[in-house]
Amino acid sequence: MYILKPLPFIAWLLLLSGTAWAQQAANKKPYTDFDRASYYWHYDQWDSAFKYYSSYVSNTKGGGLLKASAYKFQGEISWNVGDYYAAQDYLNAALQLLDPKDTAHQEELGYVYNILGNVSLELNAYKEAIAYYDQALRHAGNSTYSSEILNGKATALQKEKNFPAAMAVYDQLLDRNLTDMPLKARVIDNRAYTAWLQNNAYNPLPEFSRALQIRQDSQYVTGIITSYSHLADYYAINNRDSASWYALQMYDKATEIRSTRDRKDAIDKLVSLQTDAAGKEKWFRQYKLLSDSLTFANDTTRYRFANIRYAVEKNKADNLVLKDNLLKQRVGMAALAFLGLLIIGGLTIRYRKKRQAIQQQSDKAIETAKLKTSQKVHDVVANGLYGIMNELEHSDTLDKEPLLTKIELLYERSRDISYEDPDLLPEGGYDKRVQQLLKSLAGEHTRLVVVGNEASFWNRISIAQQQQLFLVLNELMVNMKKHSGAGNVSVVFKIEDNTALVRYKDNGVGMAPGQVFGNGLASTVNRIKSIHGAINFGESGSDGTTVVISFPVEPSTI
Repeated sequence: MYILKPLPFIAWLLLLSGTAWAQQAANKKPYTDFDRASYYWHYDQWDSAFKYYSSYVSNTKGGGLLKASAYKFQGEISWNVGDYYAAQDYLNAALQLLDPKDTAHQEELGYVYNILGNVSLELNAYKEAIAYYDQALRHAGNSTYSSEILNGKATALQKEKNFPAAMAVYDQLLDRNLTDMPLKARVIDNRAYTAWLQNNAYNPLPEFSRALQIRQDSQYVTGIITSYSHLADYYAINNRDSASWYALQMYDKATEIRSTRDRKDAIDKLVSLQTDAAGKEKWFRQYKLLSDSLTFANDTTRYRFANIRYAVEKNKADNLVLKDNLLKQRVGMAALAFLGLLIIGGLTIRYRKKRQAIQQQSDKAIETAKLKTSQKVHDVVANGLYGIMNELEHSDTLDKEPLLTKIELLYERSRDISYEDPDLLPEGGYDKRVQQLLKSLAGEHTRLVVVGNEASFWNRISIAQQQQLFLVLNELMVNMKKHSGAGNVSVVFKIEDNTALVRYKDNGVGMAPGQVFGNGLASTVNRIKSIHGAINFGESGSDGTTVVISFPVEPSTI
């Protein structure tokens, strides 16, 4: 018998395994933008999912089921974040790519029409919502998903005050012996609530209790909040104490899961249930604050997703321009290659002369800038230091406070040399100066989104407020550049109720809890305090840093 020698045998095994690995790698398909988007969607990372769905749609030619699905997911994400009109646009784009006669498209059509119904429900367009739900049911058939669609339709009928029709749909759902417990609890609760709305003499408490128990057993917190809401509405008619208790329970649960919308609804109930003016005023202040915060957050979210859409489209346009330019360059280089060989000597000489001239101009500009800076350093720093030294030399006693004040003033003036230099700041209002400051500090590798930086904002605040806010923004951007490593920065300016609001957000490394600020960030707090404002360094961590600045608009400037 022939026996393989050890070394050749090992080499033979390695060859076989390498061949198998190469074959496996060749058969493995590369990940697409749709695959990446679906991964982020699964983990509720909507920003990233939306970005890759947008990229897939933008770069996929023609139609197809997968492209329609990408549009559907974009619409669902927009619905989830409250951008309802954008959601309608995406969902209608999905419908354009789906064929009602194609059996492979039926399930996707059911999903799209159902989300359109949900969006219409949020926009209080109940007749449209019912029509969309009916369309969804036609395509969903007898699938388990049809129960979700029926529940949505019943809710739209209830909102339209067509209580008998809504009750009929809820009864149809209960006849199905639902195994999805959260959905079953929702149907039981909504049916009882609808029956009570139809007839206030109806006692919904047994069904309310049953639905609440199911939700508590399954730890479905969103459903528990809905149960508390319905119980508060029921007791509000004849037992305000119980109604207030359930409204408070609703508020606590909404706070627990950080649902701003449910907290707002709970506070709205608490305002109406208070019997004394002080109690109403207390809850109304919270309602107003939360409502403003929710509006601001929704605006910021819409801007964020609009920026993602813009970035994807811009990237596509840039790539097309780049490809076109490369093609033109290749054709031009082929045509001019021979001519280039003839004139390259002359161009080289001309280039060298031009380079020397530019270098001389650059050197001269640098020397001029150095001279100007040296003069200012001499006037501000040297003279200030001489005054302090002179005072120390001729003073018999040393008083720390005045001396520290003068040193701090000298320090601030030395830092402000660049701000006082007209060559470094463009002419015009603060909106142009701030725009240049933010862009210059953001640099080429940081995406900057600025909203509301307009003359109408800066003209509403005083000169002192303009100066201090300018310096604070400079400090935040310098800190971002030096420490955070952020790739995205947004700054939003707005005025509400005679209060100026500036929100800074980046996606850098963030700040550690309890971090002690250095002189730069500490000075931002003092600057904002000097204009009777507040600066809040909000939640910070892996998602970056958020800073909210607010101060009252000076009456003399309004």
